[in-house]
Amino acid sequence: MISFIKGILIEKNPTFVIIDVQGVGFGIYIPLSSFDKIGNIGEEVKLFTHLNVKEDSLTLYGFFTSEEKVLFEMLIEVSGIGPRTAIGILSGISVNEFRTLILNKNYARLTTIPGIGKKTAERLVLELYDKISKSSFKTTSETSTQITNQELRVEAIQALCSLGFSKPIAEKSVNNTLMSESNTITLEE
Repeated sequence: MISFIKGILIEKNPTFVIIDVQGVGFGIYIPLSSFDKIGNIGEEVKLFTHLNVKEDSLTLYGFFTSEEKVLFEMLIEVSGIGPRTAIGILSGISVNEFRTLILNKNYARLTTIPGIGKKTAERLVLELYDKISKSSFKTTSETSTQITNQELRVEAIQALCSLGFSKPIAEKSVNNTLMSESNTITLEE
């Protein structure tokens, strides 16, 4: 098993990279989400990898984060989902958003991901619901709370700035208030 590869990025395409590790070039398929974060040609990079073994080939799939790799490995265990489809899913949606869709059983949104039809969306929810709910990713409520708190923070800072407070003072006040209060604080408070 090859858990990760660290080396110099030699070639970079949206779905494929070549990394030179001590004179050996590894060709690795990647999702678009990793392409954006990977870095530039000539720089040292590290990708978490999954080696897919078939009768006639050995194929490496790489991911910028370990969470992408874990989700990829969950996806390829679902019947009817191969490595290429799993890479396509990861290219079209973030790990946390995918997890939220599965836990909320949002079939309609799942079918908007390229390569996922109605039956595949149903199979994904059926086979991944328990695995994802027990995984180490953030829970849906934690993700929702973070989004809500971030939106609340931005709106509160904008409101204070519009009332004449300087941005640094507004940020400090809002941050202190959010840290000292419970998660149920409103914008007016």
